[in-house]
Amino acid sequence: MKLKKFLNKKFWIAAGIVVVAAIVTIVGVLHFKRSDTYQMALENIAEARFYLKTTSADNAIGKVQLYSGIRETEFNADGIATATVPFTVLSVEPSNDKIVYNGCITTLIKVDDQEPVTLVLEKNPYGNNYAADLQNSLDANANVSVTFQANGETIGTVALENVMPAEAITWETALEIACQTLSGVLSTETRMESSTKILCDSTTINTPYWFVSFVTENGNRYFVVISHDGNVIGTSEK
Repeated sequence: MKLKKFLNKKFWIAAGIVVVAAIVTIVGVLHFKRSDTYQMALENIAEARFYLKTTSADNAIGKVQLYSGIRETEFNADGIATATVPFTVLSVEPSNDKIVYNGCITTLIKVDDQEPVTLVLEKNPYGNNYAADLQNSLDANANVSVTFQANGETIGTVALENVMPAEAITWETALEIACQTLSGVLSTETRMESSTKILCDSTTINTPYWFVSFVTENGNRYFVVISHDGNVIGTSEK
């Protein structure tokens, strides 16, 4: 009887070990697959915007935005990512016609305590904004102000602020959440390129979202909208 009880005890201990090992293995496999999908998306970036700076909607210039990150040297939404380079773009959708002179917008950008840099913005043929690239990328914590000039006259200066609060998730975290959300349609066998941007309501800087999209090689498109605190608030799968 004692032997039987002993064997039963040994059996249940062994069984418990097997069950725990199985659970650990399953969790590990799931994590491995998720991490692999995220890693694949991370290694196949069409564009990733690290931050977005803008100004209040009631300024006398218009909608002013500055965003920075990495992107393909020659963007093509074909599902095949190519080498990326750092970039920073200043974009202005003017509400003040005085800042547009000879079809362009001339600005002086001051970053921290550096000397101001002249940047001429040209009309976007596909939208109402004027835009130009700065060289390389800017730090998210940089203090940036933009002065607008036209015909030798200074029209006004605006200071730009980050739209994302300090406690917001990073673009990498947003990309990982998006990969988790689309785990039913994305896998390591899906050849794709990813794009992570920030959306911001035009009337306030207090409603920023991460917009993560994917384009596969065969033309399928998916997206996930994620709030700054990591909650999924929209997806192409719903």
